[in-house]
Amino acid sequence: MNFYEHQDRAQRRTKLIVFLFILAVICIVTLVSVPIGFASQWNFGAVGSAALISVLIVGIATLVKLSQLRGGGRGVAEMLDGKELQRDGSDQAERRVQNIVEEMAIASGMPVPPVFIIEDQQINAFAAGWSTDDAVIGVTRGCIEQLSRDELQGVVAHEFSHISHGDMRINIRLIGMIFGIMALGITGWVLVRYVGPAVLRTSSRSRSKEGAGGAGIGLAIIVFGLFLALCGVIGTFFGRLIQAAVSRQREFLADASAVQYTRNPSGIGGALRKIGKMTPLKNISSEVGQCNHMFFSQAMNAMFSSHPPIQERIARVEGIDAETLGEIAVQHSGTLQASTMGFASASVNATIQDGFCVGEEHVQQARIALAEIDPVLKNALESGWSARLVLFALVTDQNKQSQQKLAGILSVDEFAEFQKLLSIVGRSNPITRVPIIDLAAPAIRSLSEEQLQTFHKNIVSTVKSDGVIDRFEWVLVSLLQKHTSNNFENIKVKTKRFPVQHYSDDISVVLSAIAYCGTNNLEGAKQAFSKATKKLGQEISMQEAVNCTMPKINGALKNLRLLRFVDKQLCIEACEACVTHDGVVTIAEAETLRAIGDLLDCPIPMFE
Repeated sequence: MNFYEHQDRAQRRTKLIVFLFILAVICIVTLVSVPIGFASQWNFGAVGSAALISVLIVGIATLVKLSQLRGGGRGVAEMLDGKELQRDGSDQAERRVQNIVEEMAIASGMPVPPVFIIEDQQINAFAAGWSTDDAVIGVTRGCIEQLSRDELQGVVAHEFSHISHGDMRINIRLIGMIFGIMALGITGWVLVRYVGPAVLRTSSRSRSKEGAGGAGIGLAIIVFGLFLALCGVIGTFFGRLIQAAVSRQREFLADASAVQYTRNPSGIGGALRKIGKMTPLKNISSEVGQCNHMFFSQAMNAMFSSHPPIQERIARVEGIDAETLGEIAVQHSGTLQASTMGFASASVNATIQDGFCVGEEHVQQARIALAEIDPVLKNALESGWSARLVLFALVTDQNKQSQQKLAGILSVDEFAEFQKLLSIVGRSNPITRVPIIDLAAPAIRSLSEEQLQTFHKNIVSTVKSDGVIDRFEWVLVSLLQKHTSNNFENIKVKTKRFPVQHYSDDISVVLSAIAYCGTNNLEGAKQAFSKATKKLGQEISMQEAVNCTMPKINGALKNLRLLRFVDKQLCIEACEACVTHDGVVTIAEAETLRAIGDLLDCPIPMFE
């Protein structure tokens, strides 16, 4: 099953979660309403009020929790008391995990997610976020200190698999729903622990009849709280059941994908063996129960396990019989050249046709690209202030007019640093350009809202200063807006989706633009466009070159984001056919193709 099929299946799993959530709410409301019905001789007002209050408590609690997590993965990590890893830190173990995360992100065609550390000596990790743009990777202190590099890479690859399979959005929704259906129990505990005793203390200071009445009210609140807490047990039961129903099979899939990423079963296998001898997490926040399903391994003991047995996961990863494992024993897991000219069309075709499944060869290419980045540039990408200057250097390289524009925007110190970085960028291998954008994204996101808006305004005005927007300038601005702008529009999932034929005009704009950019003559452009439409299986008219402006391309891609993922696959395969029609894919064409995939929420791994 490829990337697109995983994404569409993830949307179907959301319907399963909603069904289980509704079922849980019905059971909770029934549990609350039936005793009240018997007590009130089935008075409609009393039963109806009890049912309504129960639904309101569950619904409001769910919405409040989801609102708290609207910031994406960062909100989940902070809820679990995670602390963001500082990219310029000197701790060797922390630098190692940061390097592995960067490799995996660049290989997968995703922006580099921030890394959060949870101060717990058990081995565990998680990925969280609504999308690749706000995703984070969380690891425990034990994970980065007790695992070898191969084992840590296996764990991180497992979490990147959850990102690419569309599991993160489901996980966050699941946190909100689980909190909601457990809310009655939490409400009951608050009544028993705080409200009832407070009323009793207040009434004990009065000797009047009102005081005696207050004591009765206090006791009634405590009894009612105990009743709600008992009802909350059913919420906890359903919460754990939903976690188990949704999570278990995904862990097998993520384990298998991690092996595909690394081609090293002993890496993730060794991590699982070490986890098998350890207990669940101890030192993290009380919120862990709502997030148990999103961890690499079981984070707490529960009635229903949200993860498959460790022995079975090891057996599948290492290809052995689970029954032969017995007690888990600890085991330790034991040149390519980047082209400056372009990529073979066969390599590009293989990556697209493989459904964007990331493999060890893509990780190797990411390592090559990262090694090609000058250390001075890598250091500059670790802070928002200097990362801005690197991106300005990227977009103004070989463009004197844009450099003059920047002289009027930047301060004297900033422009001096910019010129130093510009000279390094000018000597850099072109294959590093998109990885540099991906590495810069976390630092740019750390800027204040005002600084971020100013940066986006300045980089757009710099690009437009010479009156021409070339292909890489469009790639850079488009990716930055998607991955760092708080104003980038997130497309809502619609229940009714139109078929790919509905977007023929949008597809025509995109394919025509690619065809014109890939050749110097009209006949070559027509041949490229014809090959693309044959792949698409539609008769589409080619646009005039004057109609293929950047605003129109961005508008077309915005509309195409509404397609089902399997239809997006068809569109991207048509784009690939367009750029590979002559047997050679230039670096500019590869950057454009990867940018289109990214803007359609279909990140494309690095090409060989």
